[in-house]
Amino acid sequence: MSHPHPVRAPRHGAALALALAVLGGALALPAAAPARAPPTCGTFSLLGELRNAQGAAGSRLVTLVLTNVTRQTCSLRGYPGLRLLGPTNAPLPTRVVHVAVAGGPRTVVLTPGASARSDLRFSAVPHPGEPTSGACEPTPARVRVAPPGGAHPFVIPWRLGPVCGHGAIDAKPLR
Repeated sequence: MSHPHPVRAPRHGAALALALAVLGGALALPAAAPARAPPTCGTFSLLGELRNAQGAAGSRLVTLVLTNVTRQTCSLRGYPGLRLLGPTNAPLPTRVVHVAVAGGPRTVVLTPGASARSDLRFSAVPHPGEPTSGACEPTPARVRVAPPGGAHPFVIPWRLGPVCGHGAIDAKPLR
């Protein structure tokens, strides 16, 4: 019995598709490597300052801003280290509490002139064991800031008054 219309195999299409299917497994290309973050910002790459100080119901809120002052891109990841200092740079009670955020710390890439921010919160109300008249703790004159990633700390002015709660400062990761 003959077929009314002859069926022809495509000359090149099927053969090419078969060859590609067979070779596809053998020629699989590796996935592209994830992009690496630029080097960590060093101490001399950053200018630190405290901005947007506000008070609310016994708390003080302020933003630590770290700005890349170089012509090179660098990165930061994590929480800043902080140490309150008195007028003679003597260390004062300080306890930094890392505040968890959704997604956790992330790498912040700082192009020249760009800034990373960490929101800080501390109490202005005496806690148990602190004086209830006068300052709850010695009043800091400066704060030593240690950028995450091992950079040496640097010192900036602190004009926000005493930090009650035995120097407890809640810090969010840099964003």
